[in-house]
Amino acid sequence: MKSTIITLAISVTSMFTLQKVNAQMTAMDFTMVDCSSTPSTHNLFSDLNSGKVVIIEFFMTSCSSCPAAGSKLENMKTKLLMQYPGKVKSYAFGFNNTYSCATVNNWVTTNGFSSVPSDSGAAQVAYYGGMGMPTIVIIGGANHKLLGSPYIGFTTSDTTLMATDIRNFFASTTGINELKSNLSELNIYPNPSANEVKISFNLTENAHTVIEIMDIAGRIVKTVLNEKISIGSFTRTVNVSNLDNGNYIFRINTDGRMLQQKLSIIR
Repeated sequence: MKSTIITLAISVTSMFTLQKVNAQMTAMDFTMVDCSSTPSTHNLFSDLNSGKVVIIEFFMTSCSSCPAAGSKLENMKTKLLMQYPGKVKSYAFGFNNTYSCATVNNWVTTNGFSSVPSDSGAAQVAYYGGMGMPTIVIIGGANHKLLGSPYIGFTTSDTTLMATDIRNFFASTTGINELKSNLSELNIYPNPSANEVKISFNLTENAHTVIEIMDIAGRIVKTVLNEKISIGSFTRTVNVSNLDNGNYIFRINTDGRMLQQKLSIIR
């Protein structure tokens, strides 16, 4: 088992076995090497300082409701990433320090989750008061605040509350999406598409325009346009035959003002 470096964000206080207990208001930082087949190093506060929301599920392999909770969280994360590409990250921590990396990685991959597989979760479980499994912690932003969590003894209805907390967090942050758009009548069709898609919109002023297609993890898979275009109508046919089946995001950035729209590739 690899060591996980843990630092407390605030002093540990008394722990409670209650659902949605706010025993802590800020997160416990960690730096850890994950348990994936190609391990990499992660730091919680670095994730948060970059503007991400982080979802952490603490699980037991013998917990019958833990995979169901993870599945609900996976579906929630997929939908949120469509709305906020690259801005949501999830971890799955073994609840104690006795699980091997192989055990944790097997639990994540067998259940088909995209969470970062992580071992040695005992210190965090104690910090957040998670005496019932699964325990879910949602954290957002550079102030490292917990967003309506921890959720202890997860129920499937909790994902509605979690998603609302996360959307409210993103709505409260300032950014380029809040600038008044200089783009209107955006249309991307056909959608779903197989091989080609047409994008059209009306630009209300001259603007340097960048059009990109991203996967739901926020990775740019295709750059459609990167140049200054003139006021008026714009239309472009885009070849998407090299993209795998799945969901993507069309992102249009006009002088720092962004619009996004979902695109599905189905063949």
